[in-house]
Parts: sequence; C-alpha cells; structure tokens
Amino acid sequence: MPSGTPEGMSIERRMRRSGDPNEALDLLLEAVMERSDVSSIAVVDARGFVVMGRGSKQELAILGAIAAPVAAGVVTTTCERLTEGTDVMARKVKGPEGHLYLAALGTRVGRMHDAARGVERILAA
Repeated sequence: MPSGTPEGMSIERRMRRSGDPNEALDLLLEAVMERSDVSSIAVVDARGFVVMGRGSKQELAILGAIAAPVAAGVVTTTCERLTEGTDVMARKVKGPEGHLYLAALGTRVGRMHDAARGVERILAA
C-alpha cells in the first residue's frame, strides 16, 4: 500500500462495488458527488430521460432537459435560466444502444473524465 494512503481505503473502495449495473451506476454517482461540489448528477439518455441520478427531482429534471445541448457546447437562454446561480457540466458517453450524457449541477466535478469512463464501463458490462 502506498505511503500516505489511509489503511482500509482500498478495502472500502472494493466494498462499494457491485456486479449489478444499476447498483454500480448508483454507487459511481454517489462517489462522484462525494468528491465534487455538486448538488445533483445524472446519466441522461438522448430523449432527456434520467436513467440514474442523485439530487432533487427538480434538478434531475433540469439535467434531463439540458444535458445533451450542454454536452454539445450549446447553452440556450432556457439553459441559462434553469441553471442560474450554478454551473452545469455535461459529457457525452457511449451507451449500449447509443449515446448518453453524464451531467451535473454545481461548481466542480472531481475527475469528470474518469467518471464518464466509469459510466461507459458499467453500461458495457
């Protein structure tokens, strides 16, 4: 174990994994929220349906509505109005039946790139 790593860290990480894709996705979103400054995070499909999310129902609905355009770099006036007072981050991820979006509301997402790869890995299983 590398020096400076708290004892039990790798054990706790293994305990928070799951072979069930739904549970694994939920655990991943929980972990991203814990290491980030976000109030909500979700995996959203191309229709705007929240596949899995954490946060208030209102914020998850907002993420459903804006994830795809934000991931494409389009910030509409509706998006600006819905996200006033916070930031939105979104990234396109590969799903088993097309693209999905990992999106969050807040000021910082820790390792968004790694989180997106994790979503892709879970969905490919």
